[in-house]
Amino acid sequence: MKILHAMSGNPAGGTELAFERAVSALAREDLDQRVVIKADSDRRARLSSAEIDPIELPFRARLDFTSKRRLNNEIASYAPDIVMSWTPDVSVQVGQFSGKHLGYIGREFQATQIQSCDHLFAASQKRVDRVIAAGWPKDRISLLPHIISPGTVKSIDRKTLFTPEKAKLIVVVGNLDPESGLDIVFGAVARISELYLWVIGDGSAAQDLQDKALMIGIKPRSRFVGWRYDALSLISAADLVVCPALQDDIGSGVLEAWACGKPVIVADSVGPGLLISHRENGVLVPMDDTRSLAEAIKWVMQDQSFAERMAKAGFELFNQSYAASSVLPQYMTVFKQLVEEAKLPSAPTQ
Repeated sequence: MKILHAMSGNPAGGTELAFERAVSALAREDLDQRVVIKADSDRRARLSSAEIDPIELPFRARLDFTSKRRLNNEIASYAPDIVMSWTPDVSVQVGQFSGKHLGYIGREFQATQIQSCDHLFAASQKRVDRVIAAGWPKDRISLLPHIISPGTVKSIDRKTLFTPEKAKLIVVVGNLDPESGLDIVFGAVARISELYLWVIGDGSAAQDLQDKALMIGIKPRSRFVGWRYDALSLISAADLVVCPALQDDIGSGVLEAWACGKPVIVADSVGPGLLISHRENGVLVPMDDTRSLAEAIKWVMQDQSFAERMAKAGFELFNQSYAASSVLPQYMTVFKQLVEEAKLPSAPTQ
């Protein structure tokens, strides 16, 4: 089986991280892959460390006929069974070939961008449902969770982010947009003296959020580190992970916390909230409730045995249902299905 992955993307982001993790995990399965990316020396270096030698194209935003031609030349020369397009601007550039075109659905999509796809995949049921509601056939889209392969994660040295080793530390991971819920976290941190906060992520509201942290007086105890491809190393250095997003249909922060064996507090929103069994593998708090979040943080921080039990339960559930060993077979099932479909004779034209 031969798979060609293609992604333009930004230097960092959720889709980009999911892409890198997926192709690296599939490479460890000795799957025959070719990887095409937007030229990016840092991404190339990370993929090279996973023994992947990517092909780099410009993938410019407008009127980039060269990238389209070169991408389809790569498809023609490699003759893949499946082309996986990870970003919509790449999906529209994939021409006809003898295999199947599998497209990724991110947070947003347009019907015109997926017309050349034979099959779609998304990381949450909410995204699957949204595409079906837009008219896409139910049997041509699959739910495939993001692949998280923590392995042996070494915690980052807190000193590199100017954080005392013995301080209580919480980490938030996510898109820094108006729905991030970070303002609620700021209010909770302001109520708990000597509590430090690391924020991993970026987005349209990043500067506004930093300004707000300064305004309410917690900026000296807060570290905004941007998108980090070593996020698991930062999470491993924390005492607690908080997932405050008001709109988060995937719950990656919960899964990453579990993968690192960390206790987690979650706003009771659609994605993360559905993963949590309250007081068993995490703590649920109402959305937009600073006081409840602050009390939950104090509770988990003060009751070490409770925190350890929650973290252990989350870690066990992650290994049972969400680790790469469980998720990779789901990808392989979809791949095999598409390969079999490609062998079927085409319906005669009228």
